[in-house]
Amino acid sequence: MAATKAVTAMENGLTLTAGAGDDTGTAVDLSAGYGAQISLKLSNAATGPTIAAQIQIQVSQDDSEYYDFGGPLVGSTANSAVSSWSTEIPIGVEYVRTVQGSNTGQNVTCDIDLSNVTAVA
Repeated sequence: MAATKAVTAMENGLTLTAGAGDDTGTAVDLSAGYGAQISLKLSNAATGPTIAAQIQIQVSQDDSEYYDFGGPLVGSTANSAVSSWSTEIPIGVEYVRTVQGSNTGQNVTCDIDLSNVTAVA
């Protein structure tokens, strides 16, 4: 049985500016899918931030009221550190988005990709 998948770059090289407000990403509609895998990465520059950047995955059943999906994924304060995670988004989730930021002292780069199962044949 073969599965058809669609990959969405939710954030691609997003700069999380030190001390700025958090960035809320655009929601991805998963209502026609069969679950997804989300991969997230925070990359520090040569000098790490004073307070680490973090990413919060959020889910919704109607694209208006969002709930935190687990706790925040917190990066590192080490110089040139890369922190990454990958987690499954269950089939029952209709919309997913991320909120990222909270770093101070230095900028951090954020990359987030979503692989959605769109068909099973």
